[in-house]
Amino acid sequence: RKMSGKITKEEEEEMREIFGKIDLNSNGFISDYELGELLKEAGHPIPGYKVREILQELDRNRDNQISFDEFLAVGSQVAKTFRKAINRKEGILAIGGTSELSSVGTQHSYSEEERYAFWVNKTLAEAGKSTKISSFKDKEIATSLSVLELIDAIQPGSINYELIKTSNLSENDKLENAKYAISSARKIGARVYALPEDLVEVKPKMVMTVFACLMGRGMKRV
Repeated sequence: RKMSGKITKEEEEEMREIFGKIDLNSNGFISDYELGELLKEAGHPIPGYKVREILQELDRNRDNQISFDEFLAVGSQVAKTFRKAINRKEGILAIGGTSELSSVGTQHSYSEEERYAFWVNKTLAEAGKSTKISSFKDKEIATSLSVLELIDAIQPGSINYELIKTSNLSENDKLENAKYAISSARKIGARVYALPEDLVEVKPKMVMTVFACLMGRGMKRV
């Protein structure tokens, strides 16, 4: 990935995490709706035309949405402003503010993570796969086997199992599996922007975006 001169690897990772929190449907883009929701839930509701003005300033290719590369181009200072809004939003939700998104049509409000993990395990089981995950911190995710099997469950035949290392994995084997998993996810149309290292190091937030993107792709096939 090409990095702009002034952004360090750590800053890029932080920006990827911020981007993932704003990108509610995990499709790899931020829409005016998602930007408006963030500001509204952070206690800064602004009119729709103002949200669109902010979006247009960041939207370099004029497709009315912000890609991760466009987000990266705004620099870490602007991203930190978004981080403050996210922290404020999460604080409000933690104190018991209600969010339409977190309470849509359910009596028991499952966390986002529970919903995704439930779908992942259900999809794997229905496809007769042997892997499952306990959470997005599950150390087994470092092997990328659950991600690869999920991709094959969503699009049967898309994974060449001869290319996967399955036992006595070295760190390099794990990285190769992760690279194959990320590229395979993108090939079936999941807009994954996490890095292979995120899987190997089991970074929960980034791992969740991978499964969320696959869930978005899988649900289109139902």
